[in-house]
Amino acid sequence: MNSYASSAAVLIFLLVSGAWARDDGRQMDSKFRLNYLGYFSRGDKIALFLSDTGGAKAWQLLDSSGKTVASGPSQDYVSKDFASGDSFFRIDFSTFAGTGSGFRLGVDNLRSEPFDITPGSPYADLAAQGFDYFKDHRTPEYTFDQFVHNWTAGTIKGPFWNDAGDKGFYTTNTALAAWLLMNLYERYPEANGAFGTGVTLYDELLVGTDLMHKVILPGQKLAIPKLHTNVPTWAPCPPYKGGASCISKPETKATFAVARTLAQLARLHLAQKQPAAARQAFEDAWQAWENARTEPPVCLDFKDFGGEGGIYPDNDNYGLWRHPKRNRNPCHPDKNNIEDDEFAAAVEVYLSAVALKDQKADTLRKLVTTHTRFGDISEFWWAAVAPLGNVSLLTLKPKGVDLGPVRKNLFAYAEECIKQMEVGYPGVTKDVRSNRWDSGDQDDVDNNWRWGSNRLILDDAVLIAIAAEEKRTAGDRVAAARYTRHALRVMDYILGTNAMALSMVTGFGENAVERVFDCCVPNTERGKLALGPNNWTNADDPDMPPFGSLPGMKMMPKTGTGWAAREIAIDGNAPLVWMAWWAEHKAAELLRE
Repeated sequence: MNSYASSAAVLIFLLVSGAWARDDGRQMDSKFRLNYLGYFSRGDKIALFLSDTGGAKAWQLLDSSGKTVASGPSQDYVSKDFASGDSFFRIDFSTFAGTGSGFRLGVDNLRSEPFDITPGSPYADLAAQGFDYFKDHRTPEYTFDQFVHNWTAGTIKGPFWNDAGDKGFYTTNTALAAWLLMNLYERYPEANGAFGTGVTLYDELLVGTDLMHKVILPGQKLAIPKLHTNVPTWAPCPPYKGGASCISKPETKATFAVARTLAQLARLHLAQKQPAAARQAFEDAWQAWENARTEPPVCLDFKDFGGEGGIYPDNDNYGLWRHPKRNRNPCHPDKNNIEDDEFAAAVEVYLSAVALKDQKADTLRKLVTTHTRFGDISEFWWAAVAPLGNVSLLTLKPKGVDLGPVRKNLFAYAEECIKQMEVGYPGVTKDVRSNRWDSGDQDDVDNNWRWGSNRLILDDAVLIAIAAEEKRTAGDRVAAARYTRHALRVMDYILGTNAMALSMVTGFGENAVERVFDCCVPNTERGKLALGPNNWTNADDPDMPPFGSLPGMKMMPKTGTGWAAREIAIDGNAPLVWMAWWAEHKAAELLRE
């Protein structure tokens, strides 16, 4: 066989065997863990090389022709990393300032997957495709008309974003996803027209928040937290009479979510020169705010939701036994049951009162600045939203509010995230040995890779990026660049520098995730974030590894489309959009010390 034929045969074998891009577990055979898309030339460039023995390891950075352009030894060795179980050298080639495509790392006569190094964002159209996810996951106008336990009667009609892998609307999770997109708009107004997908942030938000105007029914005071389009036998909606809808009972938490979402939306209406829509949204937000504060608190139990999918209860951590999976009291006392929701809503209503020059602003300002959650910057997600209010204050900087405590806590939290990044995998912001999720159930198991771990780490990246912006505003460009580098490390994690050796976004990177749990959009669609490793509960998912059988970062099925780790969700893609847009349009300048 001549050399040409031999090369062609090898190429055919590689293509047929899937030895390049793959998502079947074989990608983990590589000893390298890196960002498959690439790195900013001025940013941190840290890859991992798996090794059972420590000491020192020589490495080379090779350009696309195979020429060595940088080299050195690494003595930065981590043995049996708690989060992943891996042992590895961290290879830091950040001092290399060149640019180009097709770079590879070489260690022990092995070569890594290729990657780029660019002056600006190496993530191509990730922001645009991540944002297009929302348009792809719309359900057009839908009619809901069946109420669990017949608690009332009527109909709710409107379009909505499919919450996750199923076709349902959840008020609290929609509120979180909408907040991230609206914060991107308010912090960077130019983002409203920068995606190139034919849909603006504002236009998409009008669709996604439509039902927020309708989940408080006429004659009712509180908001409905869940509307679903499917009623399977394992998720009844009694007394079920057929059809494809189920409407839960109303609750306090969702009512605060309506208040903060519509208040924030009012400011976008103003920015879009829609004063009448702004005033109406504000009035609706104010009414929801008043109702949530004056009505007796209502926390729902599982039986009061109904329909397919999960719930977003007041106390999610306590409300579910991890293994074997079963329900527990979702109203168990915790500071994040509704106290955080109250504060976040107070802030958004206050800021909109200021924008509309409403006389309620002074009273609301005093309530915000004396609230026990004022200044709270910490881990946020749909069940812990106090930080959202404080970030909104930093975004709009209202007169008469001392933001010093907010900034102090923002920088402190960013430093805690950075501290954790030095422990093992360089994009992990969490203390993987903490007991923050302990609830008297399997607490000895590493439960710090919670359902939706990718979105939790991306949420941290948003906070670190905002810390970078605050430092630049203060004139401290060195600190701004440092925070920017660490925020981008989270993107490295998402795009390949993780224990699964996967880019967690469909269509982006050498070993991009190929199978996600999605009711409605093919896996070939680019820009969908898998929610990621989950050692909190395997949720009776047959594709998942047995509960507690692997370190947290590897609790993700290698095959199948298991919902416990490969599901998609609006609160996963929303921080991905925020970070990808910021990386594309802001990070390069922030990296210039």
